[in-house]
Amino acid sequence: MSIDKELREELRQTADLMHCPPELYGSVRQSYQDYVNEKRGKPPMKKRMLAGIAAVAILIPSVAVAASYLADDIFGSSAVIEQRGGTQEDYQAIEGMLQAAKGKLTEDEFKEYMELTKQLVQLKLKMTDENGVKHEEKLTKEEQQQFEQLASKLAPYFDKINETTKP
Repeated sequence: MSIDKELREELRQTADLMHCPPELYGSVRQSYQDYVNEKRGKPPMKKRMLAGIAAVAILIPSVAVAASYLADDIFGSSAVIEQRGGTQEDYQAIEGMLQAAKGKLTEDEFKEYMELTKQLVQLKLKMTDENGVKHEEKLTKEEQQQFEQLASKLAPYFDKINETTKP
C-alpha cells in the first residue's frame, strides 16, 4: 500500500474510535439552521432591486394597456362620438371630465353620476345628427322631460366637480 492509503486508513480508524458528545451535534445542527435561515430571509440587495425594477417594467405598460376609459362605459367607444360629428379630442375632453369627477366625488356619488350621465348621453345621442347638430324635436315629450330632470339631477354634481378651491 502507498503511504497515502495507509495514512487515510489510519485516520479513518482513529475517527471511528472518537465519539462526540450528543449536544455538539445539536449545537452544530442549530448553528447551521440559523445560518441557512438568515441567508434565505435576506436576499441580497441587488436581487431585490432587480426584481423591483423588473416588476415595474412589466406592470406599468400592462396597466396602461388594461386601463379602460371611463368614457367607454358611457359611449362604448370613441367611434360613437365620431359618428355624431365629434372628434377624438372631444372624446379625450369627456374622459378628462369623467376622471376629474372620479377624483372629486365620493364613490357612491360617482356611481350615481355615471348612471345619470349615461342616461343623459343616450338622450343627447338620440337628438344629435351625424354632423353634431342637436335636434330637440327628435325627442318625445316624455324624453324631453326626462332630459330636463337628468340635467337638474346632474347640476349639483357639475357644481361640485367644477368648484375651485377658495383661498
